[in-house]
Amino acid sequence: MERLAVKPSEAARLLDVSRPTLYQWMNRQDFPVVRIGGCVRIPVDDLREWVKAQKEVRE
Repeated sequence: MERLAVKPSEAARLLDVSRPTLYQWMNRQDFPVVRIGGCVRIPVDDLREWVKAQKEVRE
């Protein structure tokens, strides 16, 4: 089964950025972050959409 959300370290690996960079992005209002109890996760589908939106901003 495909995962619905990933840990921040996994998201950093998927995006090929450093963990500190990802944590900076997590403080942005437009970056998709879900907090469930004490856990922080990034929904995979929302992350894909966020990446697409970044491309559109640059064009």
